[in-house]
Amino acid sequence: MISSRLSGAFVITLATAQMMAPANASGQDTLSKATTLPSQATNDLIRNLPEVGAKVWASEKPAFRDLVVDQNNLNAAGQQKLEMNDGQQKTVPFVVPNSMIIKFESDVTPAQVDDYLKSNNLPVIQKFENIGAVQVKTDISKYFQSEITDKNANESILRGMNQAIDSFKKDPRVLSATPDVFLSDKAADDVDVRNMIEPTDVITGTLGAALAPTIDWGVKDIEADKLWSMPGANDGIIFGVMDVGFSRHEDLSFLEFPTDTHADNHGNHVAGIACGLHNSKGIEGVLPNCFVRARSGDVFFQSGAQTPELRFVVLFSQILATLNNFVGGEDDVSTYNVSLGYNWRSNFGINPDLPESGAWRSLVESQGVILVSILEAANKDGKVIFSAAGNDSKKGETPISAQYASPFNWAALAARDKGIENGVIVAAHDAAGKRANFSNVDADISCPGVDVVSSLAFDGQSNPSNSSYGKMSGTSMASPYCASAHVLFRLIRPEYTGVEAVKCMVSSGASGDAAAPMLKLTKALAKCPPKS
Repeated sequence: MISSRLSGAFVITLATAQMMAPANASGQDTLSKATTLPSQATNDLIRNLPEVGAKVWASEKPAFRDLVVDQNNLNAAGQQKLEMNDGQQKTVPFVVPNSMIIKFESDVTPAQVDDYLKSNNLPVIQKFENIGAVQVKTDISKYFQSEITDKNANESILRGMNQAIDSFKKDPRVLSATPDVFLSDKAADDVDVRNMIEPTDVITGTLGAALAPTIDWGVKDIEADKLWSMPGANDGIIFGVMDVGFSRHEDLSFLEFPTDTHADNHGNHVAGIACGLHNSKGIEGVLPNCFVRARSGDVFFQSGAQTPELRFVVLFSQILATLNNFVGGEDDVSTYNVSLGYNWRSNFGINPDLPESGAWRSLVESQGVILVSILEAANKDGKVIFSAAGNDSKKGETPISAQYASPFNWAALAARDKGIENGVIVAAHDAAGKRANFSNVDADISCPGVDVVSSLAFDGQSNPSNSSYGKMSGTSMASPYCASAHVLFRLIRPEYTGVEAVKCMVSSGASGDAAAPMLKLTKALAKCPPKS
């Protein structure tokens, strides 16, 4: 029977915290108001707007704009050189030129929203009424026209995106605006581990001595196994996972398995970290009695490229819609995880920390302002959102900050200036307790993310399999480790709020050589005894 004490968690894995203010003055100004959420009347107006529908809009198949990337042509500072070697180039789909996402000011009236959309002839594609935002159909391709000052095609796209943002934000009714941009759950496999995209050490069939013990090192590292005998730990729990795909597996118990999903190793791997059945086969997940609510990301646009890191691309609007719907409408979900970001360094050859990367940071901020509202809405209901620090760093080089690795991380930091503390950024460490070479820094907490063993959708020959297991690495593994640990902690300490539980977890470990305090659940429980 599924317990109603703490009903669920939701992991978005389509794919950390330095306490600092937003990077520019304008970003600080936009967050200075008491709330970013609209009135109920404005919410009702947005809810009742006619809409085109995201799938209808996507069926028009706009010619999205690609970035040209040369991963092997970085200078010593990690900045992509302007001269590219044609033999090493690849194109990465990045921005859709026929829509914008608009976040209205919190004090905007229903009449002002209605007038804005009608006077600017902006049909609504989809609505995010919980946070006072809409996605609108509009042609922004004019902003991408090359100018004589552009050094290359990438610069034209970046300049155009920021010009579009600035143009829409000029209206006093608009708090923030952003083009719809593609994100991924996987970094390119040129970092310091070879199993960030494709798993290694794949074993198929019932596990025996070849993969003993069946408890991954990460479970023991966070001390989850020491909690399994405690009261409440074995209560049934629903753990929601949205990913690019799943397949049925002997070690996973799915609720209403999505029939139209693609099979994908990443979805199964994350689900297994949290929910691997304690059934004497395979791996044992963090949660002893766990049911997976799987949702496959609606991949409206799929790249034609065959390289694994480009096989699936997911739009920012899709993730925003999913978070908006679940935060606003799913009472049985209280813990969320977003293992998703740009992976700027490995996917695009961009170091977001460099002074000359300000235009890229502006794009992240425009999206992050919208996500602050998601955090604010979630906080009202006691919900917590974990986000992966990102995989932009490399061995032997100055590690990159998580702040601009994804708009979710930026939002977590910016929300704290408003007293909203339910955004948690997760770094990765290895079995020796050292920061994973790829893991970004300035995170709140660190969880296992190197050579993590979990369930897969394919065997070692890439054939579909319901009994395969293997190793993958990334902050995409660390973040669901921390998110499922948060659920386990609250099963044992249900009297603690979601944010209180996070503070207990963060206070449980020392950083050592990791990028942030390493989670230790027994110490977290000791620091936070039962409330009388």
